[in-house]
Amino acid sequence: MRYLRIVGLVLTAVTVLAGSLVAGNLWLRDRDATSEVDGRTDAVPRREVARSISHHLSLPLIPRGPRSVECARDLRAVKGSWTHCTAHYLRGTDREMTVRVVKVRGDEITYVHDAPHR
Repeated sequence: MRYLRIVGLVLTAVTVLAGSLVAGNLWLRDRDATSEVDGRTDAVPRREVARSISHHLSLPLIPRGPRSVECARDLRAVKGSWTHCTAHYLRGTDREMTVRVVKVRGDEITYVHDAPHR
């Protein structure tokens, strides 16, 4: 009886761990964002792009995301346009990434970023 209880606890722990890994992987793979275009410039301001990327690089309940993100320029509302961004982490590590527009619909654009790289 005691053996069955231990096996049940181990199976429960493995199931919870596997579910957590799947959820974390899905969170990190979800790299698209939609923002409203500034009507005066026909672009999304670089601060908005940086805020969105910072949010995507942070896991819920775990403060391990970047301390700041900076983007080189505004993101134009043209499919295929791009900008470079840099994520700055606490230990002085910087990660570069490219953000590109994948869809333009009215006054909103959808953009994605690649995985941060050195």
